[in-house]
Formats: sequence, C-alpha cells, structure tokens
Amino acid sequence: MGNLIRMDLYRMRKAKSFLVYVILAAAFAVALTPLYELLALLGRLLTDEVSLSSKTAKLSDIIANPFPAMNAMLTLLSASAFFYADMENGYIKNIAGQMPRKGYTVLSKFIAAIAHNLLFMIVGVAFNLIGTLPFKRIEMGNLAESISVFGLKFLLAQSLCAVLLLTSSSLRSKSLSSVLAVLMGTGMMWLVYIGIDAGISQVIKDYDIVLGNYMPDQLLNADSPKAIRAILSSLITGGVFLPLAVRIFDKRDVK
Repeated sequence: MGNLIRMDLYRMRKAKSFLVYVILAAAFAVALTPLYELLALLGRLLTDEVSLSSKTAKLSDIIANPFPAMNAMLTLLSASAFFYADMENGYIKNIAGQMPRKGYTVLSKFIAAIAHNLLFMIVGVAFNLIGTLPFKRIEMGNLAESISVFGLKFLLAQSLCAVLLLTSSSLRSKSLSSVLAVLMGTGMMWLVYIGIDAGISQVIKDYDIVLGNYMPDQLLNADSPKAIRAILSSLITGGVFLPLAVRIFDKRDVK
C-alpha cells in the first residue's frame, strides 16, 4: 500500500495537468489584491470619490481563505483529473492486478489527495500574501482562529474528493466528475439543494431545513464555516462516498 501511495504521488507530480492547475492557482491568488486595487482605482477615476478601502490586511484573513478567487474549483478539477488518469492512460489494469483488493487503488488516491489539497491551499495562501504585500500593510490578526478555519476547509476539500473519486474512478465518468468539480468549487450546487428543499417541502409540510447550510461544498466556500457543522459534514460525506467508491470499484471489471 505504501508503494502504491508513493507511485500515485509520483504520477501526480509528473502530470502536466497538475502543473497547469497549480500555476493557475498561483496566478489567481497573486492577482486577487492587485485586481481589487485596480477596480478601486477605476472607481475613483469614474466617480471622483475618495476611496475608503483599507490600507491594511490581516494575515489571519489570508490564512483563513486558502482558496482565493477560483482556486477551489481549480483544486477539485485537478483532483478529478488525477483520479481519472489511470483510466484515461489505460494502465489501471496492471496496477489493480498487483493489489490484494482492487479497491486499494481508490484508497491510495484518496490518501494522495491529502498532499494534493494541502499543496493547493498553501499555494493559495502564499501567493495571495505575495500579491497583497505591495499594496497593504500586513497585520497578524487572530492566527489561532484562522488556522482552525484552514483546517476545517482542508477537511471539507478532502471530503469532496471522496465524491469525485466515486464519479471518476469507480463510475469512470470524466465528464460528470469535471462538472461536479466546477459546480462544487464555485458553490453553484446551491441551485440543486434549493430544488431538493423545494421537493421535500412538498412532501413534508413542516420541513424548514436549508440543505445547503450543511453541505461540504457550500461550507468550503463560506468565509468562516461553523466548526461542528463542517466536521460533521466532512465525516459524513467522506464516510459515505469513500467506502462506496471502494466497494463499487472492487465489484467492477477493470479494463
């Protein structure tokens, strides 16, 4: 199992798509503050009003936002491409045949995704900070709280990878996995949750739960998700989709 994980990490590092997504994530992160400053400058030029934008930024806010701009979507798209690479390149059969259970290959990818997600989050924080330094003075802020938010968002991102593993590796659908990565990474799945809420409310008259408030993709895109809600959402999502992905992959023929 250890050799399989090391092989997955090596393949991920050598994949061209992985490098492209990391570069895009760095570019989005470093451009975030300059873009805001440019828009503020244009606003001043067009309205002749004095800008009230702050000249300081808190390091804690940058750490608590490890997926700036579109980086949550880029992270999930990169993970989806990595999960499907074995199927796409045609050598999954040789890899799975060396394992006592074929499902170990799915579990290995999920473990490798830990390093994958942490790297994207660190890139997001580091390059956001680099892009902010020329424009704002950095203050510390509440670092302990921001680190806890960083950890919660890591758990949420990891749980979403279990969903992508099911669609890409077990169900072998690259298109579905990519669509889900975009919808979850941008937070647009709330449209689906609203539809589900509306359907349930037609059956259960006293139903007043907003499903989106408890889903991992919505919590990932929140500024500061509630700790207990984020942890439970991550554990339930990962606990349902990861075993399901392993079981389905075990039962399917590897081509």
